[in-house]
Amino acid sequence: MDIEKVLAEYDAMFGERELKEIEEFLVKKIKEAKENKDNASLFTLLNESIGFYRDTTQKEKSLRDCEALKQLLVEMNLEGRVEYATSLLNIANAYRAFGEYEESLRLHTKVEEIYKKYIKAQDGSYASLYNNWSLLYQEMGDFSNAKDKLMQALHIIDLYPEEKIKQATTRTNLAMTLLKLNGKEHYDMAIQYLNEALEVFEADGGRDFHYGAALVAMGDAKAAVQSFQEAAKYYEKGMLELEKHVGKTQNYERVKEKYEYALKMKSQETLQEEDEINSKLKKKINLKEMEETNSPKDLYMNLQKKQKENDYKETDTILKTNIESNLERCHKFYKTYGAKMIHEKFPEYEERIAVGMVGEGSDCFGYEDEISKDHDYELGFCMWLCKKDYKKIGASLQEEYEQLMQSFESNQSKNIFLKQRRGVMKISDFYNRILQTENDYEATWDIDYTLVSEENLATAVNGMVFRDDLGLFLKIRKKLLEYYPDEVFRSKLAQELHEFSQYAQSNYPRMMARKDAVTANLCISKAIESAMDLTFLLNRTYAPYYKWKKKALTSLKNLQEIGDLIDNIALLEHQAAAWEDVTYDASLINNKDRCVFYFEEIAKKIRDELFAQGLINGRDTFLENYCKELMIKARIQKENKEEKMERITKIITEIIKLEWEQFDKVKNEGGRAECQDDWNTFSLMRKSQYMAWTEELLESYYADLRKAHKGGWNLITEKYARMMKTTAPKQYAELEHELPVLSYDRIEIQEEIVKIQVRWMEEFAKRYPKMAGNARVIYTKEDTSYQTSYETYLRGELGTYSEWTFILYGRYIADLLKEGKNLAYEIMNHTAKLYGYESVEDAENQLQARRM
Repeated sequence: MDIEKVLAEYDAMFGERELKEIEEFLVKKIKEAKENKDNASLFTLLNESIGFYRDTTQKEKSLRDCEALKQLLVEMNLEGRVEYATSLLNIANAYRAFGEYEESLRLHTKVEEIYKKYIKAQDGSYASLYNNWSLLYQEMGDFSNAKDKLMQALHIIDLYPEEKIKQATTRTNLAMTLLKLNGKEHYDMAIQYLNEALEVFEADGGRDFHYGAALVAMGDAKAAVQSFQEAAKYYEKGMLELEKHVGKTQNYERVKEKYEYALKMKSQETLQEEDEINSKLKKKINLKEMEETNSPKDLYMNLQKKQKENDYKETDTILKTNIESNLERCHKFYKTYGAKMIHEKFPEYEERIAVGMVGEGSDCFGYEDEISKDHDYELGFCMWLCKKDYKKIGASLQEEYEQLMQSFESNQSKNIFLKQRRGVMKISDFYNRILQTENDYEATWDIDYTLVSEENLATAVNGMVFRDDLGLFLKIRKKLLEYYPDEVFRSKLAQELHEFSQYAQSNYPRMMARKDAVTANLCISKAIESAMDLTFLLNRTYAPYYKWKKKALTSLKNLQEIGDLIDNIALLEHQAAAWEDVTYDASLINNKDRCVFYFEEIAKKIRDELFAQGLINGRDTFLENYCKELMIKARIQKENKEEKMERITKIITEIIKLEWEQFDKVKNEGGRAECQDDWNTFSLMRKSQYMAWTEELLESYYADLRKAHKGGWNLITEKYARMMKTTAPKQYAELEHELPVLSYDRIEIQEEIVKIQVRWMEEFAKRYPKMAGNARVIYTKEDTSYQTSYETYLRGELGTYSEWTFILYGRYIADLLKEGKNLAYEIMNHTAKLYGYESVEDAENQLQARRM
């Protein structure tokens, strides 16, 4: 095999072929090398495949080839040699990429041992080793050791004058690590290394890809030392470099968010500088007047006269203008009167009071127009205090604020909504009210993004902060502006892709084919909202309240054309004519229906943006097809198996705890049931079930329970009420109207799931009759007022799941079916082990022996 030719062909495929084709090429060449016993080519190809599978996050295949390569190295008698060590480093990188940190650490150590045996201390191979080793420590969160390894790498690279770019790249990596260690000393060192790196990159004409990374790192360093004007400059240059080399990827968007935040903080700095300049000018004017005035009385009268003139002038400008937004009016009002009131009445707290306009109301978003000015369009501002300061001056500061507002005849005192939204408030109270949480934001950061609505998050970060010397209010705001954690982001993206696909691409044409105009219009409405939500997600921006979503689209950078396509759909007449004499076929797209056409255009735009951001690999326009891919990537965990198990155990424990609390409150017609006092059996049975679930499914159901608990709804009561449809039909008829309504489509899918699981239970009972004899009867037809079947119980439980949990559960069952697994067996196997048996088989044998 001509390995050089193969590698050239392989390299040329990237950017031209689908990843699936590239993988097939690699697999084919590896097979050929094995068949021809061409170990030298096989050695090279396995190294390539490990990297390919690592970069495409295919853990099992990458680690499989790692093992194959290790075995090949032994067969080729390379064990313990330099070539062996170099391959081990590649394998170590794969283990690092998939969170197998202990094994990766062991391999790095082994590589170093071999290098020390055969390679001189100044050899460049050490630099590569220590650079990769530092990446491992970074992912482990050990930035101190990461710094040490990078220092070792830099010491070696600096010995080679011709390696200027590598020296600059290593300095950039070192600076980024130093920034993670925090502290002024580390920040100063980082800036020094970055200055040295940028000098090299710029002398090279900025051609190297790593130049952009160095610019962004310098932006981070400048932001860390509060030099936001300089930070914005570096971020902007970094964005240009990233766009030039790789386009507007996910990383580009992250830098964009940092750039926008730096600009906001820069404007805060500018406002404070303006206030300081105005204050100094005022003092100079006062001194001049004192010199020109003959007496203190004359001075007083002149100042009073001028102040009155200024007041009339400012009041006329601020209160009567309709050109400026209310946000701008309120900012001017604060600067003219609010800042003065705080300075005169609370001078010792002036630098501890955060001031701004953030929260509910279209004016805080900057979306108000002539129509919206008919309500809540009043002057005012918010003042946020920490708990300690609020206790001391909260009431008196509010009193002074109200007096200020009354002196300008503001309607705020009469408007109960504005009274809640403006004035004095504790920082934690403000965020808790907006986000509907119960956190002490001054002490901890504890937000469960699955329980906070997106419109509330948008409301919490809108508007403008005029001043925050203490930095506490902005610290929380900054954390929120960092956007969703990646796992939550991908999960929400998958959910919205599912929504759009179902309403726009599946159910709308189905309803049109059925001549159901009402439901078709509902599908259009829901699909449009999903399209907008997807646009916000792909811009990493929280979507506001529904009535402002369309307007807010115009301020987004990516996918602005979605707004025009939505307008086209909204203005269409009903497309009934496009469906005359059409036989519905799910595999065909009826482009005669202009609504279908525009939905497909939206799907293409979204698909292209997903691909550009590196979130998907395919080119299909049916967006449902990407949901699983996104969820899998969202669930790739960096923790090792023990940490993952601890996390899952904790979730299961919390789920059972919440379920027990709800179960305890279930009211039975005949009084309290015996099982409501049997915690041991209850916890064991529930644990058996949840131990078989995926982490993704557990987290979603845990969110369901917490949401229900917060809203005062008992999911266990709902479950038993649903079961009464067959166990107590008369009582169920009285309760049915109180239960959440399940759609026809959901019930259809639910019944398919029930059929699969009943079949699994039948198979289990046939194979393990003694174990099955200790469980419920299987079929609904066997229900009585004293016993509930497995089928009925399952149906009741499925009915309580949220839409997203139900979707995840359906996919989970489908995956088990594909893998040939039986969920009834999995659960009962856990049950047997929790009761002290080795397995289901062991339990079945022992139960049979006892009854003989």
